[in-house]
Amino acid sequence: MSSPRNLYPDTTLYITVRAVHRSYRLVPKKRVNEVIRYAFAVVSSRYREKWGMEFYEFEFLSTHYHMAVFDRFGRVTDFLKDFNAVVARELNAIRGTSGKFFDGEPGIQTVLGDEKVVEHCIYTLANAVAAGIVHKTAHWKGFNSLRMPYGKEYVVAKPRIGIWSKKKQHKHRRSSQRSGRAAYADRSKMPDTAVLMLDRPRIMPKLSNEELRAKIRRGLERRETKIRAERKGKPVIGMKAALKIRWSTVPGKGEELFGRQPTFSTQTLAQRRAMKLLRLQFLEEYRLALARWNAGERDVVFPAGTVRMRLRHNALTEPVPLDLLLAA
Repeated sequence: MSSPRNLYPDTTLYITVRAVHRSYRLVPKKRVNEVIRYAFAVVSSRYREKWGMEFYEFEFLSTHYHMAVFDRFGRVTDFLKDFNAVVARELNAIRGTSGKFFDGEPGIQTVLGDEKVVEHCIYTLANAVAAGIVHKTAHWKGFNSLRMPYGKEYVVAKPRIGIWSKKKQHKHRRSSQRSGRAAYADRSKMPDTAVLMLDRPRIMPKLSNEELRAKIRRGLERRETKIRAERKGKPVIGMKAALKIRWSTVPGKGEELFGRQPTFSTQTLAQRRAMKLLRLQFLEEYRLALARWNAGERDVVFPAGTVRMRLRHNALTEPVPLDLLLAA
Protein backbone atom coordinates (compact mmCIF):
# COMPACT_ATOMS: atom_id res chain seq x y z
CA MET A 1 0.00 0.00 0.00
CA SER A 2 1.34 3.44 -0.93
CA SER A 3 1.83 6.15 1.67
CA PRO A 4 -1.19 8.52 1.93
CA ARG A 5 -0.80 12.01 0.47
CA ASN A 6 -1.37 15.25 2.31
CA LEU A 7 -2.16 17.96 -0.25
CA TYR A 8 -3.64 21.35 0.50
CA PRO A 9 -5.56 24.01 -1.45
CA ASP A 10 -3.92 27.26 -2.57
CA THR A 11 -0.46 25.71 -2.94
CA THR A 12 2.11 25.42 -5.70
CA LEU A 13 2.96 21.83 -6.58
CA TYR A 14 5.77 20.15 -8.46
CA ILE A 15 4.67 17.03 -10.33
CA THR A 16 6.57 14.09 -11.78
CA VAL A 17 4.72 11.39 -13.74
CA ARG A 18 6.54 8.38 -15.21
CA ALA A 19 5.53 5.96 -17.93
CA VAL A 20 5.03 2.40 -16.72
CA HIS A 21 8.38 0.63 -16.15
CA ARG A 22 10.08 3.88 -17.26
CA SER A 23 9.35 2.87 -20.86
CA TYR A 24 9.66 5.33 -23.76
CA ARG A 25 5.94 5.77 -24.36
CA LEU A 26 6.26 9.55 -24.76
CA VAL A 27 9.14 9.55 -27.26
CA PRO A 28 8.54 12.91 -29.01
CA LYS A 29 7.54 11.94 -32.50
CA LYS A 30 5.13 14.16 -34.42
CA ARG A 31 1.93 12.30 -33.56
CA VAL A 32 2.89 11.92 -29.91
CA ASN A 33 3.53 15.65 -29.57
CA GLU A 34 0.22 16.44 -31.28
CA VAL A 35 -1.69 14.16 -28.91
CA ILE A 36 0.00 15.50 -25.76
CA ARG A 37 -0.38 19.14 -26.82
CA TYR A 38 -4.08 18.76 -27.56
CA ALA A 39 -4.83 16.63 -24.49
CA PHE A 40 -3.05 19.11 -22.23
CA ALA A 41 -4.89 22.05 -23.80
CA VAL A 42 -8.28 20.36 -23.30
CA VAL A 43 -7.80 19.13 -19.73
CA SER A 44 -5.85 22.14 -18.41
CA SER A 45 -8.50 24.52 -19.79
CA ARG A 46 -11.24 22.50 -18.11
CA TYR A 47 -9.49 22.54 -14.74
CA ARG A 48 -8.51 26.21 -15.03
CA GLU A 49 -12.11 27.23 -15.69
CA LYS A 50 -13.80 24.90 -13.18
CA TRP A 51 -11.27 24.64 -10.37
CA GLY A 52 -8.96 27.63 -10.77
CA MET A 53 -5.84 25.56 -11.42
CA GLU A 54 -2.86 27.36 -12.94
CA PHE A 55 -0.07 25.85 -15.03
CA TYR A 56 3.37 27.40 -14.67
CA GLU A 57 5.85 25.20 -16.54
CA PHE A 58 6.00 21.76 -18.12
CA GLU A 59 8.27 19.48 -20.12
CA PHE A 60 7.58 16.02 -21.56
CA LEU A 61 10.49 13.63 -21.97
CA SER A 62 10.37 10.18 -23.54
CA THR A 63 9.87 8.32 -20.26
CA HIS A 64 8.23 10.89 -17.97
CA TYR A 65 7.05 14.47 -17.60
CA HIS A 66 7.44 17.30 -15.11
CA MET A 67 4.99 20.08 -14.36
CA ALA A 68 4.69 23.02 -11.93
CA VAL A 69 1.09 24.00 -11.10
CA PHE A 70 -0.99 25.99 -8.64
CA ASP A 71 -3.84 23.99 -7.11
CA ARG A 72 -6.56 26.22 -5.71
CA PHE A 73 -9.03 23.56 -4.51
CA GLY A 74 -6.89 20.45 -4.08
CA ARG A 75 -7.88 18.80 -7.39
CA VAL A 76 -4.43 17.95 -8.73
CA THR A 77 -4.91 14.18 -8.48
CA ASP A 78 -8.17 14.46 -10.45
CA PHE A 79 -6.39 16.54 -13.10
CA LEU A 80 -3.61 13.96 -13.47
CA LYS A 81 -6.11 11.13 -13.67
CA ASP A 82 -8.08 12.84 -16.45
CA PHE A 83 -5.07 14.07 -18.41
CA ASN A 84 -3.19 10.77 -18.22
CA ALA A 85 -6.31 8.86 -19.28
CA VAL A 86 -6.77 10.97 -22.42
CA VAL A 87 -3.12 10.58 -23.45
CA ALA A 88 -3.04 6.86 -22.67
CA ARG A 89 -6.24 6.00 -24.57
CA GLU A 90 -5.22 7.90 -27.68
CA LEU A 91 -1.61 6.71 -27.88
CA ASN A 92 -2.63 3.13 -27.14
CA ALA A 93 -5.20 3.35 -29.94
CA ILE A 94 -2.65 4.72 -32.40
CA ARG A 95 -0.19 1.93 -31.53
CA GLY A 96 -2.82 -0.79 -31.51
CA THR A 97 -2.16 -1.78 -27.92
CA SER A 98 -3.84 -1.50 -24.53
CA GLY A 99 -3.12 -1.74 -20.83
CA LYS A 100 -1.35 0.40 -18.26
CA PHE A 101 0.45 3.44 -19.65
CA PHE A 102 1.58 5.58 -16.70
CA ASP A 103 2.98 4.66 -13.30
CA GLY A 104 0.16 4.66 -10.75
CA GLU A 105 1.98 6.80 -8.17
CA PRO A 106 2.93 10.27 -9.46
CA GLY A 107 5.40 12.32 -7.47
CA ILE A 108 3.76 15.45 -6.01
CA GLN A 109 5.66 17.98 -3.89
CA THR A 110 4.29 21.05 -2.12
CA VAL A 111 6.60 23.97 -2.99
CA LEU A 112 7.05 26.89 -0.57
CA GLY A 113 9.03 30.06 -1.29
CA ASP A 114 9.30 32.25 -4.39
CA GLU A 115 12.89 31.26 -5.19
CA LYS A 116 11.99 27.60 -4.75
CA VAL A 117 9.18 27.95 -7.31
CA VAL A 118 11.65 29.51 -9.77
CA GLU A 119 14.10 26.68 -9.06
CA HIS A 120 11.52 24.04 -9.91
CA CYS A 121 10.50 25.89 -13.09
CA ILE A 122 14.14 25.92 -14.20
CA TYR A 123 14.62 22.27 -13.25
CA THR A 124 11.56 21.34 -15.30
CA LEU A 125 12.82 23.05 -18.44
CA ALA A 126 16.38 21.76 -18.05
CA ASN A 127 15.37 18.12 -17.67
CA ALA A 128 16.28 16.97 -21.19
CA VAL A 129 19.69 18.62 -20.78
CA ALA A 130 20.26 17.06 -17.36
CA ALA A 131 19.32 13.66 -18.82
CA GLY A 132 22.14 13.95 -21.36
CA ILE A 133 19.87 14.01 -24.40
CA VAL A 134 20.59 17.52 -25.74
CA HIS A 135 22.94 20.39 -24.92
CA LYS A 136 20.17 22.99 -24.73
CA THR A 137 16.44 22.81 -23.95
CA ALA A 138 15.75 24.64 -27.22
CA HIS A 139 17.05 21.55 -29.05
CA TRP A 140 14.60 19.19 -27.35
CA LYS A 141 11.65 18.39 -29.63
CA GLY A 142 9.32 17.17 -26.90
CA PHE A 143 6.32 19.27 -25.84
CA ASN A 144 7.42 21.97 -23.35
CA SER A 145 6.67 25.51 -22.25
CA LEU A 146 10.05 27.13 -23.00
CA ARG A 147 8.86 29.46 -25.77
CA MET A 148 5.47 30.29 -24.26
CA PRO A 149 4.94 33.76 -22.72
CA TYR A 150 2.53 34.14 -19.81
CA GLY A 151 -1.11 34.69 -20.67
CA LYS A 152 -0.94 34.17 -24.43
CA GLU A 153 -3.67 31.85 -25.74
CA TYR A 154 -2.88 29.24 -28.41
CA VAL A 155 -5.73 27.49 -30.20
CA VAL A 156 -4.94 23.79 -30.60
CA ALA A 157 -6.89 21.67 -33.09
CA LYS A 158 -7.86 18.08 -32.35
CA PRO A 159 -5.56 15.68 -34.23
CA ARG A 160 -7.67 13.53 -36.54
CA ILE A 161 -5.87 10.31 -35.68
CA GLY A 162 -6.54 7.28 -33.53
CA ILE A 163 -9.87 7.40 -31.72
CA TRP A 164 -10.21 11.04 -32.83
CA SER A 165 -10.05 10.11 -36.51
CA LYS A 166 -12.69 11.49 -38.86
CA LYS A 167 -12.84 8.29 -40.85
CA LYS A 168 -16.40 6.98 -41.09
CA GLN A 169 -16.05 4.21 -43.68
CA HIS A 170 -18.56 1.96 -41.97
CA LYS A 171 -21.18 4.69 -41.51
CA HIS A 172 -22.67 4.13 -44.96
CA ARG A 173 -22.38 0.35 -45.04
CA ARG A 174 -25.75 -1.37 -45.08
CA SER A 175 -24.58 -3.95 -42.56
CA SER A 176 -23.50 -1.17 -40.17
CA GLN A 177 -26.81 0.62 -40.60
CA ARG A 178 -28.77 -2.59 -39.94
CA SER A 179 -26.74 -3.41 -36.83
CA GLY A 180 -26.84 0.16 -35.53
CA ARG A 181 -23.04 0.58 -35.53
CA ALA A 182 -23.28 3.47 -38.00
CA ALA A 183 -24.65 5.70 -35.26
CA TYR A 184 -21.33 5.46 -33.42
CA ALA A 185 -19.13 6.71 -36.26
CA ASP A 186 -16.95 9.66 -35.21
CA ARG A 187 -18.53 9.67 -31.74
CA SER A 188 -15.63 11.36 -29.94
CA LYS A 189 -16.93 14.05 -27.60
CA MET A 190 -13.61 15.85 -27.43
CA PRO A 191 -13.86 19.45 -28.71
CA ASP A 192 -12.53 20.30 -32.16
CA THR A 193 -10.25 22.93 -30.62
CA ALA A 194 -8.93 23.84 -27.17
CA VAL A 195 -6.97 26.75 -25.73
CA LEU A 196 -3.42 26.25 -24.47
CA MET A 197 -2.05 28.89 -22.09
CA LEU A 198 0.79 29.32 -19.61
CA ASP A 199 -0.03 31.07 -16.33
CA ARG A 200 2.25 33.45 -14.47
CA PRO A 201 3.41 31.99 -11.12
CA ARG A 202 2.05 33.77 -8.04
CA ILE A 203 5.50 34.97 -6.98
CA MET A 204 7.67 38.10 -7.08
CA PRO A 205 4.87 40.65 -7.63
CA LYS A 206 7.38 43.46 -8.22
CA LEU A 207 8.46 41.83 -11.47
CA SER A 208 6.42 42.20 -14.64
CA ASN A 209 5.39 39.13 -16.60
CA GLU A 210 8.22 39.72 -19.07
CA GLU A 211 10.79 40.24 -16.30
CA LEU A 212 9.80 37.05 -14.47
CA ARG A 213 9.84 35.03 -17.71
CA ALA A 214 13.28 36.44 -18.51
CA LYS A 215 14.53 35.58 -15.02
CA ILE A 216 13.51 31.93 -15.44
CA ARG A 217 15.07 31.72 -18.90
CA ARG A 218 18.34 33.25 -17.64
CA GLY A 219 18.35 30.73 -14.83
CA LEU A 220 17.85 27.98 -17.40
CA GLU A 221 20.83 29.20 -19.43
CA ARG A 222 23.02 29.15 -16.30
CA ARG A 223 21.88 25.62 -15.47
CA GLU A 224 22.54 24.45 -19.03
CA THR A 225 26.05 25.91 -18.86
CA LYS A 226 26.69 24.22 -15.50
CA ILE A 227 25.47 20.83 -16.78
CA ARG A 228 27.67 21.08 -19.90
CA ALA A 229 30.69 21.87 -17.71
CA GLU A 230 29.95 18.88 -15.48
CA ARG A 231 29.80 16.58 -18.53
CA LYS A 232 33.44 17.50 -19.30
CA GLY A 233 33.07 17.05 -23.04
CA LYS A 234 31.09 13.82 -22.86
CA PRO A 235 28.70 13.77 -25.87
CA VAL A 236 24.93 13.85 -25.50
CA ILE A 237 22.60 11.29 -27.06
CA GLY A 238 21.16 13.81 -29.52
CA MET A 239 17.63 14.16 -30.89
CA LYS A 240 18.25 11.92 -33.89
CA ALA A 241 19.12 8.94 -31.68
CA ALA A 242 16.43 9.79 -29.12
CA LEU A 243 13.72 9.66 -31.78
CA LYS A 244 14.84 6.21 -32.96
CA ILE A 245 14.05 4.55 -29.62
CA ARG A 246 10.93 2.39 -29.86
CA TRP A 247 8.10 3.40 -27.53
CA SER A 248 7.96 -0.05 -25.85
CA THR A 249 11.65 -0.03 -24.92
CA VAL A 250 12.41 -0.39 -21.21
CA PRO A 251 15.75 0.96 -19.87
CA GLY A 252 18.24 -1.86 -19.32
CA LYS A 253 19.16 -0.87 -15.76
CA GLY A 254 15.51 -1.14 -14.69
CA GLU A 255 13.62 1.02 -12.23
CA GLU A 256 14.68 2.29 -8.84
CA LEU A 257 12.54 0.52 -6.27
CA PHE A 258 11.59 1.79 -2.82
CA GLY A 259 13.37 5.09 -3.40
CA ARG A 260 12.75 8.27 -1.46
CA GLN A 261 9.57 10.11 -2.44
CA PRO A 262 9.78 13.74 -1.27
CA THR A 263 6.45 15.39 -0.46
CA PHE A 264 7.61 18.99 0.01
CA SER A 265 10.26 21.42 -1.19
CA THR A 266 10.99 24.55 0.84
CA GLN A 267 13.10 27.68 0.65
CA THR A 268 13.79 28.25 4.37
CA LEU A 269 14.69 26.03 7.31
CA ALA A 270 11.57 27.19 9.17
CA GLN A 271 9.37 26.07 6.27
CA ARG A 272 11.17 22.74 6.12
CA ARG A 273 10.66 22.10 9.83
CA ALA A 274 7.00 23.10 9.63
CA MET A 275 6.33 20.82 6.65
CA LYS A 276 8.20 17.91 8.25
CA LEU A 277 6.16 18.29 11.43
CA LEU A 278 2.97 18.58 9.39
CA ARG A 279 3.80 15.40 7.48
CA LEU A 280 4.53 13.37 10.64
CA GLN A 281 1.35 14.58 12.33
CA PHE A 282 -0.66 13.81 9.22
CA LEU A 283 0.62 10.24 8.93
CA GLU A 284 -0.18 9.45 12.55
CA GLU A 285 -3.65 11.04 12.47
CA TYR A 286 -4.42 9.39 9.14
CA ARG A 287 -3.42 5.96 10.49
CA LEU A 288 -5.77 6.33 13.47
CA ALA A 289 -8.63 7.70 11.35
CA LEU A 290 -8.31 4.92 8.76
CA ALA A 291 -8.41 2.28 11.48
CA ARG A 292 -11.67 3.72 12.79
CA TRP A 293 -13.08 3.94 9.24
CA ASN A 294 -12.22 0.31 8.57
CA ALA A 295 -13.96 -0.57 11.82
CA GLY A 296 -17.17 0.90 10.42
CA GLU A 297 -17.15 4.50 11.72
CA ARG A 298 -18.31 6.66 8.82
CA ASP A 299 -18.36 9.93 10.78
CA VAL A 300 -14.63 9.80 11.55
CA VAL A 301 -12.77 13.00 10.60
CA PHE A 302 -9.54 12.54 8.61
CA PRO A 303 -6.66 15.01 8.97
CA ALA A 304 -6.52 18.09 6.74
CA GLY A 305 -4.91 17.42 3.39
CA THR A 306 -6.39 13.94 2.98
CA VAL A 307 -6.94 13.25 -0.73
CA ARG A 308 -8.05 9.73 -1.56
CA MET A 309 -10.59 9.20 1.23
CA ARG A 310 -12.09 12.66 0.65
CA LEU A 311 -12.49 12.27 -3.10
CA ARG A 312 -13.38 8.58 -3.33
CA HIS A 313 -15.49 8.15 -0.21
CA ASN A 314 -16.53 11.73 0.67
CA ALA A 315 -14.90 11.34 4.09
CA LEU A 316 -14.89 14.30 6.46
CA THR A 317 -11.61 16.22 6.85
CA GLU A 318 -10.26 18.81 9.27
CA PRO A 319 -9.66 22.46 8.27
CA VAL A 320 -6.36 23.33 6.59
CA PRO A 321 -3.62 24.36 9.10
CA LEU A 322 -2.67 27.66 7.45
CA ASP A 323 -0.37 28.63 10.31
CA LEU A 324 1.93 25.76 9.37
CA LEU A 325 1.70 26.20 5.62
CA LEU A 326 2.51 29.91 5.85
CA ALA A 327 5.49 29.47 8.20
CA ALA A 328 8.12 32.09 7.44
